[in-house]
Amino acid sequence: MRSTELDLSMYDTDKIANGYLRSYDRMFAPLVDRELLLLEIGINRGGSLQLWRDYFPRAQVAGLDIQPLTQLDLGERIQLFQGSQADPDFLDQVARVHAPGGFDLIIDDGAHVGILSRVAFWHLFEHHLKPGGWYVVEDWGTGYWDDWPDGQAGSESVVIDPLRSRVVTGNDRIPSHDYGMVGFIKELVDEQGAGDLTIGAQPSVQRRPSKFASLTVLPSLVFVQKAGG
Repeated sequence: MRSTELDLSMYDTDKIANGYLRSYDRMFAPLVDRELLLLEIGINRGGSLQLWRDYFPRAQVAGLDIQPLTQLDLGERIQLFQGSQADPDFLDQVARVHAPGGFDLIIDDGAHVGILSRVAFWHLFEHHLKPGGWYVVEDWGTGYWDDWPDGQAGSESVVIDPLRSRVVTGNDRIPSHDYGMVGFIKELVDEQGAGDLTIGAQPSVQRRPSKFASLTVLPSLVFVQKAGG
C-alpha cells in the first residue's frame, strides 16, 4: 500500500485522519508509478497537493481554489490556480495550461455543494478527463448534514431515516434524499445504468452505453472511471 511508504505526519490534510488513503490505496495501486496529470479542486493550505506529489512520484499536480493562493509555496511539480469550480471558462483555462491533452485523475475536495460539484464534474469529465481516467468526489455525505447547505431543512425533497423501512408496492416511489450533493451522486448512479435507462420498456430504442467504465460509491468517497482507454 503506497500510503504506508510515506511519512504521513508531513502532510497537512484531513484525508489521513478521515481514513481516505485506505480507499485510495486500493483503487489507485496500478497508477502509483505512472506519469500522471492530476487536478485537485479545493486545496485549503495545500497539504493534500504535497501528499499527491509524493504519493504519485511521476505526477504533475495542479490545485485550484476560490481563495487567494499567493502565500502558498508548495515546492516542485505543483501548480496553483485561483478560481471557482463552477466556472467552465476558468476550468478550461486550467486544463489548457496544465493538461492540454486531458487529466488522468481529478479529485473534487472543493465546496461539497451539489450544484457546484455537478457543474465541475460534468464539464471536466466531458471535456478534460482522458478516456480511462478517474474522477473522485470526496465528502459527498455532507449532503445529509443539517449544518451544511445541501442538508438544511426546508427542501421540498423528502429526507428519510435510513434505519426505517417501509413496504413499497407497484409504482410507489421510495422516499429518497434526492437533492443537493446526495442527489448529484444519485445522478451518477443513473448514468452508470444508462444502458437500461435508455432502453426502458421499448425494445426498439437503441441502448446508450454509460459514459462510465465503473462507479464505486463508498462512505464519503465516490470513484468514477471514464469509459474508453
